[in-house]
Amino acid sequence: MTDLLRDAPASGVLRLTLNRPDVRNALSLALQRELDAVLADAAGDDDVRAVIVTGAGPDAFSAGYDLTELAAMSAEATMDAMLEREELLWRYLMFPKPTVAAVAGAAHGAGTIIAACSDLRVGGPASRFTVTAARYGGANLTWLLDSLVGAGQTRDLLMTSRAVGGDEAYRIGLLTRYAADGDVEAAALAAAIQLAEQPPEALREIKALLLGGHGRDLRARYDRENAVSRSTLRPRPIADLFAGFFSRDRNGVSAR
Repeated sequence: MTDLLRDAPASGVLRLTLNRPDVRNALSLALQRELDAVLADAAGDDDVRAVIVTGAGPDAFSAGYDLTELAAMSAEATMDAMLEREELLWRYLMFPKPTVAAVAGAAHGAGTIIAACSDLRVGGPASRFTVTAARYGGANLTWLLDSLVGAGQTRDLLMTSRAVGGDEAYRIGLLTRYAADGDVEAAALAAAIQLAEQPPEALREIKALLLGGHGRDLRARYDRENAVSRSTLRPRPIADLFAGFFSRDRNGVSAR
């Protein structure tokens, strides 16, 4: 049985399922490497326009790193694994296509980190997030979480390591979409389809602009967006861009 399932539930959508339900989809190093390799292939595949990452079973998105695996490592091997994982997580964040985390159950530790590094996070009443590092004398997500939920909420979540349910996660911005009926997979697929229907070059540049904007002053971010719009996203003729609009107008359909 493979630890990473792949399927295409809709045109342009690749779904990757962390498939270790017996250990609440804990991330072994092998699973994380496989996820990285599949995404590297997907980055160059024009048929893939959006990616969903989900966990097998209803109970957990991911319980975080596989502690049994880590406990069996020497101190040197553990340090090597940590350094490798830092790069694997960074590459996930910087993946050039839009990502959707479907968090139907619990996300702990690295599971929460992967969800936070996704472009959209979809959950429901059974979703549950915990950033556990402070419990063990560590620190995680200090560099990202405040941009999602604000400085005050970030201090609360990181310093207390308290669990956050789906409704609160949606209220504070940790979830971007909320499936009140509990059908997180359907809501995540709907979001991914919306993303896949957008011009891919635009989404790629929007994502790069957002990721590259932190720490820059507002004018620098404004100028950078305008520069990209004039070059990489050089606009096509208005008649081409809004062909549907002009077609409707000619057919007597109201433009507004």
